[in-house]
Amino acid sequence: MLLSDPRLDDLLSNGAPRLESLLRWLLEASPVDSVDGEARRTTRLRRLHAALVFRGQTGALTEAWNHASAIRLLAETGLPDRTTLMGEGFLRIVDRVIPRLDPEGDLYALLDRLDLDEADAVWIEGLPEDLRATWGALLAPPPEIWAHAARLLAHRAAAVGLSRDLLALDPEGSDAESPFFHLTRMVHDAGERPSDPGARIAWQACRAACTATLAQAQARLDDRGVSTDLVFRLELLEAQLARIAQLLDFAAGRGDGPAFAAELVRGSAAQHGLLNLLRTTVKRLARKVVEHTGETGEHYIARNRSEWWAMGRSAAGGGLLTAGTALLKVSLSVLPLAPLLLGASLTSNYAVSFCLMQLMGFSLASKQPAMTAAALARALEENDGQVREVELVAAITRTQAIATLGNVLATMPVATGIILAWVQLTGHAPLDREAALHAVQGTHPFHGWTLVFAALTGVLLWLSSLAAGWTANWSAYRCLPEALAQNHRLRSWFGAHGAESLGRFIHRHLAGFAGYTALGALLVFVPMAFAFAGIHAEVRHVTLQAASLALGAATLWSEGALVWKDALWGLAGIGFIGILNFAVSFALALWTALRARDLSGRASRRLWLEILRAFNRNPGRFLLPPRRGATLDSRVPGDSHA
Repeated sequence: MLLSDPRLDDLLSNGAPRLESLLRWLLEASPVDSVDGEARRTTRLRRLHAALVFRGQTGALTEAWNHASAIRLLAETGLPDRTTLMGEGFLRIVDRVIPRLDPEGDLYALLDRLDLDEADAVWIEGLPEDLRATWGALLAPPPEIWAHAARLLAHRAAAVGLSRDLLALDPEGSDAESPFFHLTRMVHDAGERPSDPGARIAWQACRAACTATLAQAQARLDDRGVSTDLVFRLELLEAQLARIAQLLDFAAGRGDGPAFAAELVRGSAAQHGLLNLLRTTVKRLARKVVEHTGETGEHYIARNRSEWWAMGRSAAGGGLLTAGTALLKVSLSVLPLAPLLLGASLTSNYAVSFCLMQLMGFSLASKQPAMTAAALARALEENDGQVREVELVAAITRTQAIATLGNVLATMPVATGIILAWVQLTGHAPLDREAALHAVQGTHPFHGWTLVFAALTGVLLWLSSLAAGWTANWSAYRCLPEALAQNHRLRSWFGAHGAESLGRFIHRHLAGFAGYTALGALLVFVPMAFAFAGIHAEVRHVTLQAASLALGAATLWSEGALVWKDALWGLAGIGFIGILNFAVSFALALWTALRARDLSGRASRRLWLEILRAFNRNPGRFLLPPRRGATLDSRVPGDSHA
């Protein structure tokens, strides 16, 4: 026999029972702790039903539960309120910070105020059969409520499904041919005539057509490029269609009440979180950015000896340009410019130099690791054994080695020659002694924060690769090269051939320009932002630092003030900087790629163990040119662009 509860008696003795007060009383009991083998909350639920029956108040509770807002509760709980990712995210932030006055008796708002979680959902799913039957009969809404909720949701899904940008994913189809055009009618008929097999078959056919349309839209996004808003809406439509099917099942007398109630509880809990909102949608964008980055990274992997030497020559060209970039950077830094103007000038110096490298076919060594890591992640996704992946890592590291050597061995002699020629022509060096000393001593690996700054630069290199990948995704989504080639205004100005050439140029260089411009801005403005916060930070980019070291050493040597020990330590520091630039940017890019592709950490750990074993057996495989006649398959597994 159930014991009486004074507090429950008090709640039920003041007229009609208040639903929120009763629910809070019920939820105070633990859903896990048990007495006599039954959870305390389950015992309270039995006690509540007995008290309601004894007082004859079951009808009042049923009336409160079937409030007009029950339609909103069934149709909207767990589903986003807005149809854009930014709008939904902003709404959740506002609701978390600023309180809202909810309408009296609103069940949707009541469920939100209760702050339910996963433990509450599990408790509902585990209720005994007798309580399921008892409370199901007491709280189950009438069939018309389920049908109205399904129709409300169908109207909203049809509006989203018929939005212009979603229809534009199928340019050959007409608006009236979209299954979302007929969705509301099919749902209405299935809800009005739940026992009619014809109406139900028509609804199921419409739902299947809508699902197929969404799958086709997802595939087209994968082929073109990802828009976070479109991905968000496609996922919203999938959830809405699934909820409509559940509601129509209940309208027809089918459906699992406790399972649906647990789903509503989980949905209400998820509506408070931003991470749940962002996780799937942003992951799709991250995956596409990584794919575009990986396609670019394919060009930075030398698969045979001839490509290895070609990379060395390309890197040497990049080193030549970097010598002038470093000299101009030092010259600009001593000018009495306002911080913003100085930052813009230095960014322009870097961006113009880096973009010129791309146009001339030269390469910047430390830009490669973040690109090549994405290509490695794509190979890992195939899960076809690790021999292929180990050889790919070996190709990446030896390509990076020759690229770094090409940059450094070209930029240092050129920088030295510039200083000596300047002294010969003018009688003095372009750098003052303080700047020259900083260039030499600031490269010492164990003095100051050189290694920390080198690791920070690796982070910036990774961020710039994300900018390049995002730009490539945006260009693909907008079909920008094709749009430029077919634009009537451009064709009238430059002719058909000129417009098509512009489109090809944008396709080939836009992502690289964006990545290099982002890198230039990051190298300049991140240290400025740290300085604004009172934290000293500098960048240590291996090629730029090698050029700066040569400029400083040559200046001091021309004045007879060079300490050769400092210069030698500086050379050692260049090696450490190159390793950290490579390791940090490569590790972050690989981590991002693995996360975007949902690859397990176990697979990557096995790969690294196999790499260490292979390096221990043959270090030259990872550092020296490939054997004559040896080649890496030009196609990375899963690469449809090779």
